[in-house]
Amino acid sequence: MKRRRSLLALKATALAMAACASGGRAASPAIADEEPRVPHHRRRRRPAQPPRRAQGDSNDGGSPAVPADTLTDQILCGYQGWFAYPNDGSPLNRWKHWFSSHDDPSAEHLHIDLYPTMDEYDEEDLQESNLRMRDGSFAKKYSTSRPNVVLKHFEWMRDYGISGVFHMRFMEGLDRDANREWKTNVLRNVRDAAESTGRVFAVSYNIAGRTLDNSVLDDLKEDWKRLIDEEQIAQSDRYLHHDGRPVLRIFGIGFKSVQVTNLEKLAGLIEWLQNPEEERYRVFLVGGVPAHWRGRTKDARTNPAWRGIYDSLDGIHPWHVGRWKTINGFQRVYNRMISRDARYCNQRDILYLPTMWPGFSWHNQKKARGHDSPINVVPRLGGRFLWAQAYRYAADPNIHTIWMAQFDEVDEGTAIYKVAKDQSEVPAEGTWLTLDADGESLPSDWYLRLCGVAQLMLRGEIALTERIPIQTEAS
Repeated sequence: MKRRRSLLALKATALAMAACASGGRAASPAIADEEPRVPHHRRRRRPAQPPRRAQGDSNDGGSPAVPADTLTDQILCGYQGWFAYPNDGSPLNRWKHWFSSHDDPSAEHLHIDLYPTMDEYDEEDLQESNLRMRDGSFAKKYSTSRPNVVLKHFEWMRDYGISGVFHMRFMEGLDRDANREWKTNVLRNVRDAAESTGRVFAVSYNIAGRTLDNSVLDDLKEDWKRLIDEEQIAQSDRYLHHDGRPVLRIFGIGFKSVQVTNLEKLAGLIEWLQNPEEERYRVFLVGGVPAHWRGRTKDARTNPAWRGIYDSLDGIHPWHVGRWKTINGFQRVYNRMISRDARYCNQRDILYLPTMWPGFSWHNQKKARGHDSPINVVPRLGGRFLWAQAYRYAADPNIHTIWMAQFDEVDEGTAIYKVAKDQSEVPAEGTWLTLDADGESLPSDWYLRLCGVAQLMLRGEIALTERIPIQTEAS
């Protein structure tokens, strides 16, 4: 059934392209309430019930091993894993993402707004920067090239009941040997950590980038072959599958800002990934698309032929970060767009993954590029901003999977892992966002806890509630 839908959608794409090329106008019917192409059984949200346990428990306590055979009822975090420092054992051998400079780790080159707590990492995995803490010591940073750093992150996921991650694999720069080996080594660390903790993981390609064009699609295909044949990445029992296929996400499909515009070439890659001659390359394909993909407005490309591309995907994940700034703003976007997107996808047997995010801040990143942006531009409101999304998504009968943006994104202030709770825990130099920015005292693990409880609510293991169901005292 899925193959038939894919081929029909790709055929529609070709017809629309031909119509546009000949000066004709492709039909663009109403998109919210039209008849579905494929009937789909819409499952009702389950009442609260005991947790489902996968075969085997996770190691060393924590939550039970996560089922690796389904995206259903999962909250998956985006995992950047892009942090490095000189002499960390990687082929990069320089500072990466902590600072805008590769060799000057000082306050004027800060690239992050949130400061991760460093007390749970092994000392041998940390590197001093030129930033001073308030006690006069040098501020330390970690590298995800170090296996125990990634393992610590996955131990937190296990301890707080978070399912796992999509690990970002940026195509820009992947043609350089050192860069490719660095990224692949981090992916190996992710795989090993997931296997050690009973979490799940999947690869997420990013085809956005100033230097990328349509040729990136060929490069992506060859890289996926390498990951399957050389790394045997999907052979891990912790690699996430859905409908019996390894899950793969490609971010950057249909964005106005992304220079991948050859629809025939893109349709060919989608068809190859879904129906390759060699079965081992076959995937369940999730497209990372613009927030306005369905209406093809604003951040999305407007050519009607893009609809055939979207309809050919197995899953759709719109990027919603920054699309609202308040809880009321989210409610409006949910009512006008997200709930309708979810219904549209469910009618077509397409898995829909909305984005959940805790807040936003990229003051230092923008400053390093000569621009101005206030610290804490989208406040977290003590977690209420995130929880409003968690509740609406969990209550929606057409939503069964959520993308949590992001586990470790301290550059743009969306990280949910352990970060400084107040100004006493950050370096004395630079401008920093801490968890008490909105006047509430919170512990460093507050957003790990919220995400874990949201996971329980999505699975129906606790009752739906509009209010955060846990309380905390800052520690």
